[in-house]
Amino acid sequence: MEYRGYDSAGICTLVAGQFACTKASGKLNALAKALIEKPSLGTIGIAHTRWATHGKPEIKNAHPHCSLDMSVVHNGIIENHQALRADLEAHGIEFSSDTDTEVLPWLLSQAYHETGDMFAAMQATLAQLEGAYAIGVLQQSLQQLWFARKGSPLLLARSEKGIFIASDALAVAGMATEVAYLDEGDWGCIEADTVCIYHQNGAEKKLEWQVLPFSSGATDKAGYAHYMLKEIYEQPRVIADIIHAYASAKGVEFSQAGLIETACMPERIVMVACGTSYHTALTARYWLERYLQVSVEVDVASEYRYRNPVIGSNTWLITLSQSGETADTLEALRLFRRRTPDNFTLAICNVATSSLVRESHGSIELHAGPEIGVASTKAYTAQLTVLALFAMKLAMRAGVMDADEWSQHYQALLSVPAGLESLLNDAKDVEALTPMFMDVHGALFLGRGPSYPLALEGALKLKEISYLHAEGYPAGEMKHGPIALIDEQLPVIVIAPKQYHLEKVISNLYEVKARGAKVILLTDADRSVYPEQVDAHINLPEGDFFTAPILAAIPLQLLAYYVARSKGTDVDQPRNLAKSVTVE
Repeated sequence: MEYRGYDSAGICTLVAGQFACTKASGKLNALAKALIEKPSLGTIGIAHTRWATHGKPEIKNAHPHCSLDMSVVHNGIIENHQALRADLEAHGIEFSSDTDTEVLPWLLSQAYHETGDMFAAMQATLAQLEGAYAIGVLQQSLQQLWFARKGSPLLLARSEKGIFIASDALAVAGMATEVAYLDEGDWGCIEADTVCIYHQNGAEKKLEWQVLPFSSGATDKAGYAHYMLKEIYEQPRVIADIIHAYASAKGVEFSQAGLIETACMPERIVMVACGTSYHTALTARYWLERYLQVSVEVDVASEYRYRNPVIGSNTWLITLSQSGETADTLEALRLFRRRTPDNFTLAICNVATSSLVRESHGSIELHAGPEIGVASTKAYTAQLTVLALFAMKLAMRAGVMDADEWSQHYQALLSVPAGLESLLNDAKDVEALTPMFMDVHGALFLGRGPSYPLALEGALKLKEISYLHAEGYPAGEMKHGPIALIDEQLPVIVIAPKQYHLEKVISNLYEVKARGAKVILLTDADRSVYPEQVDAHINLPEGDFFTAPILAAIPLQLLAYYVARSKGTDVDQPRNLAKSVTVE
């Protein structure tokens, strides 16, 4: 679970009616070392890796947090924690951390002492909480593990080794054989070999177990230095798997999204996502608007959910997320469904059992496999591939793409895995560019059309893992501000596939070069088209309207990886970031 947070960690087990609690700041190996000196015994316990929201990443703020008789781990944010803390302090409680979480064990203790019943204590405490939470709770005198989920992911898992709660199925790969996914508001108790689960109102409900989708091998690096590098090199297989799963020479079929076939064609499409997924949505807007001639609105989820959006009838919502648990994207979906329950919602997601998928009318699975590196790579190109097939599907349904054009695009997609392999085989050409980024104040990425979102994505990758400031910009807008940044120290990455306004982009390249910048050109164009004095050139396999961005993504990912490695940063676990952002 360390990829979800790694600034501190802790574990608490119940041994002979006493809590045995060990914590450490920093990454998980610090806790592992502490546990060698002080082993954690017992057969029931809770543990946590933290991504700081309230309070610095110090031992005192690490989970679990304990009262006199309760121990709690918590993902999410308790939004009314200040009011709850003030009330508890008025009753004489002294807090030892700066976290929002520490109110939970004290609230539970208070309720338990009043009722003498853990069921009632949980129900009373949960009723007081505002915000998001996935929690695990131990009571000192009970051999029980209590849990609850609202707005933050939580699942159950089991095998002959025991019963577990976790935020992600990957966490129990190799330990469990079955999982059960909790719905919003579910809570319950594990005792010995039994599980009781309740609706938000306290009524008992039936639990449905499924086969765990991952093995322990899913979390191996397979000999690569970093998860990110492994996931970059997995992309040819991922793209081939997606095409095989959904497409043939006859067309496209999305088995979990039948409404794509039967629902009225949309008069408007809204796409909502965060981070890298937002960039894939921006790319797909060019594809969808070109063929469907309908308005396609792309929004950052954290903005969409708060700006009172005008939706209207016959509007499709498409949400994109690697994990399917991104808090802002989930809340945007829920807002859309509350406001217009008759409109179609589609989730494009890498986790078929995620909250986003379960709460949407239809879904398209990415088939990318587990992605552990914080900086998304294979999920990005997987989303682009799925969205290309989705756009082609709607274009065929609308009658604006004939069989010959479909076949041409399909053949181009089939050639993408080989194109990606050729780029990966030439990775040393990208690695050779890293000296250009060692002593610079930033980097600028430029592109037009669907290459503009690529520029945003290339800049995001570089800043995420190398901590070098980078900016993606539409090449035609450069003269409206960013050109002031250009000097002889600035690397400028120009993304110029033939499909997207090549002549215009080359003109922008001349403008950049005239001001002394170091220019790196990514293109599939003939060398006669662009100036010889570019500082570096990465040759792309030729792509078509849909495949060019997928092919161009690989050098941008490799560039970020090699620059980060040269700077000595933590590639897989960059500072201040977590893989799945399950809080606002």
